[in-house]
Amino acid sequence: MILAVFFPFVMAAVVAWAGLRLGRRTGYLAALGFVPALLLALPLAGMPGAAPLREAISWVPSLGLELGFQGDGFSLLFSVLIGTIGTLATLYSVSYLSSNERFARFYAYLLLFGGSMLGLVLSDNLIGLFGFWEMTSITSFLLIGLWHARAAARDGAIKAFLVSALGGLALLAAVAIIGTAGGSYNLSEINLAALQASPLFIPAMLLTLLAAFTKSAQLPFHLWLPTAMEAPTPVSAFLHSATMVKAGVFLVAKFGLLFGGHPLWAGIIVPVGLATMTWGSYLAMRQTDLKALLAFSTISQLGLLMSLYGLADAEGRFAGTAHLLNHAAFKAALFFVVGIVDHETGTREIPQLGGLRQVFPITFVLAIVASLSMAGLPPLGGFISKELFFEAMIHHGLPFILVAVVGSALTIAYSIRFISVWFGELKHPGKERPERPSNAILAPAAVLVAAAVLFGLWPHSVEVLVDKVSAMLQFSGYRPHLSLWHGVTPALVATLVTWAIAAFVWWRRDEFARIQQRLTPSWNANTAYYGFKEWVDIVATAVVLRTQGLALPSQLRWTLTAAFALGGYALLRQVPPLHLEIQLSLGLLLIVTLLLAGAVGVSLSRNRLTSVVLMGLTGFGSSAAFLAFRAPDLALTQMVIETVTVILFLLAFRYMPGIRALARTRAQYVMDLVIALSAGVGIMAYLMSVHPGLAESIAPYYLQHAYTGGGGKNVVNVTLVDFRGFDTMGEITVVGMVALTVLALLRLGKPGHAQTEYDTADPTANMALIPTRQEREHIREQLIESGTLSAPQTLRSRRASRKRQQQKKQTRPARKGGQK
Repeated sequence: MILAVFFPFVMAAVVAWAGLRLGRRTGYLAALGFVPALLLALPLAGMPGAAPLREAISWVPSLGLELGFQGDGFSLLFSVLIGTIGTLATLYSVSYLSSNERFARFYAYLLLFGGSMLGLVLSDNLIGLFGFWEMTSITSFLLIGLWHARAAARDGAIKAFLVSALGGLALLAAVAIIGTAGGSYNLSEINLAALQASPLFIPAMLLTLLAAFTKSAQLPFHLWLPTAMEAPTPVSAFLHSATMVKAGVFLVAKFGLLFGGHPLWAGIIVPVGLATMTWGSYLAMRQTDLKALLAFSTISQLGLLMSLYGLADAEGRFAGTAHLLNHAAFKAALFFVVGIVDHETGTREIPQLGGLRQVFPITFVLAIVASLSMAGLPPLGGFISKELFFEAMIHHGLPFILVAVVGSALTIAYSIRFISVWFGELKHPGKERPERPSNAILAPAAVLVAAAVLFGLWPHSVEVLVDKVSAMLQFSGYRPHLSLWHGVTPALVATLVTWAIAAFVWWRRDEFARIQQRLTPSWNANTAYYGFKEWVDIVATAVVLRTQGLALPSQLRWTLTAAFALGGYALLRQVPPLHLEIQLSLGLLLIVTLLLAGAVGVSLSRNRLTSVVLMGLTGFGSSAAFLAFRAPDLALTQMVIETVTVILFLLAFRYMPGIRALARTRAQYVMDLVIALSAGVGIMAYLMSVHPGLAESIAPYYLQHAYTGGGGKNVVNVTLVDFRGFDTMGEITVVGMVALTVLALLRLGKPGHAQTEYDTADPTANMALIPTRQEREHIREQLIESGTLSAPQTLRSRRASRKRQQQKKQTRPARKGGQK
């Protein structure tokens, strides 16, 4: 399992290097990254009788932290599914992508995402699960925004990332609560009784559901999935049909073993899932883009899966797992088919397409079979799982089955809409007859369609696969016999009613479309998202304008006021006890006098040089105070910092305004004095409030183990380098980032810096913002290379510029020469 998780990451580095040399053939090398995941089918074959696989990598042995992986039946089945779709999508992309694509970057991103998904489904450690969850968000952001020159791709990537980030924060809080209340951060070792008895049980459950709903595009978080379809078709087939969007479904299925006993679990998930299923189907009927239709279809199918796993019983989990397999087969195949249509005709718009069966006969067969499976018609796998879905909803009440029937009827209607482009007269936007797709691009879709047919004609294959996860999902006692014909059952009656409603909707589709148009509200999830985003931008801009870019004294007033507020909050929470045991010696009194004299002197100074010197006096006085308290290392550090600060002030002396230039009224002077004193009192109060600590002091531990554990006699150095190594590394990293930022700021405006590449979509968009003629000429050259601007036009602009310069020379008055 460890190899299956980390091998794609290794191969990502390999293809990032080899992609520059292999070009399109990099896809064949990238497909090897999923081979270890496919080999997990071998231990899966031994399920459910075999014990779950368990592998771990020691992380921090002294703290008992490890990166654990557990291969139970459900995790292994999901891993094989990821490996299968990942391999097919990678091979499909070899023929799909254009020759000018950046293959190294594309396949590296794809493998990084695949490894993240495998780590997510195989992780037994909650911290590791959260880490891989966040990695799927980052890598999906990179894949959705792969064609970043398109504004729609950038918008889709940002929207998906923001929604996923909200779910990631919720999952982080849920993981912390579950691990703390359950007594372990390993899923297999959680004390379920202790977790359920915890007062934080319900908050943990709600946070888990928020994370799952955002990832699996449930209402009202479904807005990101349609815009994410701006990604290349192989990405859509991999991420948004079979893997990433099912991460939330996976979370509900696994964590349902922790929370499923509470009535609130099913009370939230099932209504949200059914509402998402129906609303997604309704919106799919309005789409004119084939890929957008499939996007809303995915939202609908995810709602169906959520409602089944949300039931948290054996029947729901069995039906959910069966539909999980069928959906992965027919939906990925349909995305591949849409990619073929777009690749060969240049469009995905339904009104511009028709009669495609005449030019794409094999693709037509694949599209029909996959669409009928999505519609849940016999004799295909979708029919088997849709029957199970109806049976589960019937057993849980009339409202559930009514909503399920309506949503399923709309599913059939939009499936027919998808099929419609293959019938009628031949119609496509191109003037020439499209070429038939190659066998290489047809093969991945054919494999998936064959699976959908196999699941329908041989339902026992679904029984065998679903039975592999019975031990983990706890439905081993529920084993229905799957068949295309079970007699006249309530589920069959519900199916016939569904077909009748779907036929009526399609028959009256024009009226249905007009009703949809009239019922379209002026607001939706997207308008709410953009409105909220605009409001955040307005508030952030207002805050920045009022707090940033001000004069230094104004900036300091805000900072010191915040310090006072922090100390005041600490005092409100707890009044600190005063334990002053300092013995004031003559030397310490001199140091205190020195510090006070420097502080008061800076306040009263009317000269810049005097202020700098007195400020240095306070800094060097602090060094003397550290020496008095036997902290030579801190004293040396403070001395170095103070020396550097004084030197910097002196270097920038001539750029600093005079003190009289920053005149203050008497009221401002008094207010600044109050702010300064309040900030000092606040900081002191805050330090005193945290001084008692939450536990015993750790200082004796450092003193006892500095030599034996760290091998050094200087306790401060050992603490910084060994005991607090990561903290010190973080501080060094921050200092390095600040140094690079300062260097970049200093280089701004200097000759020789890198020229900015501007967007060539609008040749005149940024001309007014370019300060120099050389940079404007550089932009024109870029526009010529891109074909946006013609060369004669540029030559005319250069001639006009030369003419203006000559006119200036002629009108310039002549200099008088020879006179001293």
